[in-house]
Amino acid sequence: MKIFTKMLGALLAVTMLAGCSSAPQSTSSSDNSGAQQSSVQNSTQELPAQTIKVGGPSSPPSLPILRMMDSKAMGENVTIEFTKWDAMETLMAMANDSSVQFLALPLNSAVSMYNKGLDVQLMNINTWAVMSMITADPAIKGWDDLKGETVYIPIKSSPVDYMTQTFMKEHGLTVDKDVKTQYTSIAEGTQLLLSGQAKVLVSIEPMVTAAKLKNPEIRSIVDYQKEWQQMTKTETDLPNAGLAAKGEFAKQSPETVARFQSEYKRALEWVLANPKEAGALAEKYLGMNPEVTAAAVPNMALQFKSAADSREELDRYYNILFGYSQESIGGKLPDDAFFYLP
Repeated sequence: MKIFTKMLGALLAVTMLAGCSSAPQSTSSSDNSGAQQSSVQNSTQELPAQTIKVGGPSSPPSLPILRMMDSKAMGENVTIEFTKWDAMETLMAMANDSSVQFLALPLNSAVSMYNKGLDVQLMNINTWAVMSMITADPAIKGWDDLKGETVYIPIKSSPVDYMTQTFMKEHGLTVDKDVKTQYTSIAEGTQLLLSGQAKVLVSIEPMVTAAKLKNPEIRSIVDYQKEWQQMTKTETDLPNAGLAAKGEFAKQSPETVARFQSEYKRALEWVLANPKEAGALAEKYLGMNPEVTAAAVPNMALQFKSAADSREELDRYYNILFGYSQESIGGKLPDDAFFYLP
């Protein structure tokens, strides 16, 4: 299990409100002398010489950033300096640091920061429903089979907790009456499931893939994307994480921010098309297991959609979180200034 744990604290933070503490680690695209040239080098406008500082977790939203670094996507004049965050305290410090221009982060964290006066604007959604309910018990096939069981959930009062309990209510299950919940860390929960001490676990990618590779009898019994669609009566996915820019930087350097947005989209599409190579980048820059990363890429729910084009999905998501817990999004719904417009 140690081979996977290093990548989990930040991934948990992407879908939740907390992670495992770790000192930030920086890497820079200038360190890659053999980087491939991005196809956007054909752009007619070269950006001025600058260093862009980006904060992100060891998880899906950071993979396109690694590709941008490795391919010199922003041009020869621009160095991307990436710093990993593995805890909300580190993320908050980056949000308060004016020298950091971009952040990959949970969507509820972005709006919570904004509502508390921090200078962040949401640029896009890039990671959607990476949650899943898994079990190795053949007798447990769905919601009705959860009665009398204990469901292990990572971190109390997290978005995963909010969504799981919301879905339970939709299916007529009352927590502590029909079904019990037990809160645990994601790594511990996976170990409990693999050892047979836990029957049902809510987990996230890439840990779901990692667990299935360890035990082929483990399977998903709840698809959170389908649950979201059934509950909201829409065909949209459940949003989870995105990319934010500092508002002042967006005002001062609109061309750089717009270029970063377009290059991020291009890099995300590359990750989906090249999972093995993406796994190698994750190992190179973040020490993540390349085989697990490559196997999990198709299940990571990576899809780019700008914040401006995602208002319907975001409004729905924030309203549901607000109805469950106002504090989960900083006490109020965001105004228009929260959404980045090029």
